[in-house]
Amino acid sequence: MSSDEAVTLHSSGLLSKWGFNDGDAPDAWFDYCDAHGVDAAAVGYPLAALVRRYLLPALAGHHDIEVYEVGTIHNPIRAAVVDGVDIDAYAASSDIVLTPASVTVPLADVLRIAVQKEGDGG
Repeated sequence: MSSDEAVTLHSSGLLSKWGFNDGDAPDAWFDYCDAHGVDAAAVGYPLAALVRRYLLPALAGHHDIEVYEVGTIHNPIRAAVVDGVDIDAYAASSDIVLTPASVTVPLADVLRIAVQKEGDGG
């Protein structure tokens, strides 16, 4: 699978208000949607659903993480607590290192989840 066919969710994105590219969808998502005749704006980029479905299960074997979602133009899903430590999403940096560092999600799965969420009303 080429990088053009997948997105990478970096675990450190959970630790910051500005994580996951400040909550913005990656260019590969827009390119993939264009190539498949899908209006990316209409279906939306399902970041929180991707984090819950792919990243959190990968981290669960290594960390105890509590997350919350926030309606914002920034990162919409953040860690509140990691291994008993409260997370300050506004801090410039964190000493916490999450394992694994990232997960890769095929864009076909991203599109399937986005379309499914659209059909569910959001």
